Amino acid sequence: MLTRIDHIGIACFDLDKTVEFYRSTYGFEVFHSEINEEQGVREAMLKINDTSDGGASYLQLLEPTREDSAVGKWLAKNGEGVHHIAFGTADVDADSADIREKGVRVLYEEPRTGSMGSRITFLHPKDCHGVLTELVTSAAEH
Repeated sequence: MLTRIDHIGIACFDLDKTVEFYRSTYGFEVFHSEINEEQGVREAMLKINDTSDGGASYLQLLEPTREDSAVGKWLAKNGEGVHHIAFGTADVDADSADIREKGVRVLYEEPRTGSMGSRITFLHPKDCHGVLTELVTSAAEH
């Protein structure tokens, strides 16, 4: 089922400024960056380490590209900070179906495309003790 912490998503107002903080304070470098039009975010993935299952763990920094995006609304309400936690899985489809059967609301009927070509879905925070939780199946190659 779940194999690792894939990433911690951090919402920020200024992606470049936040990347510079993590670079200068901790030495983390940007592994990948992209704009996800569907989700309305500009993001940077900072690789923390490789994992035993062939994946990696990241910090995902998220800056909204529009105010009506989920991250934009979240920032307006909560300010900068931890937005979600993501767990890696070999099969997001099977694991989200299994979790749904246990009574947890899965936010997408079908997984969507996420960072670096991954397949993702989210679990409702009210069913996960207040934590927005993402399930991620990494693309074959990063």
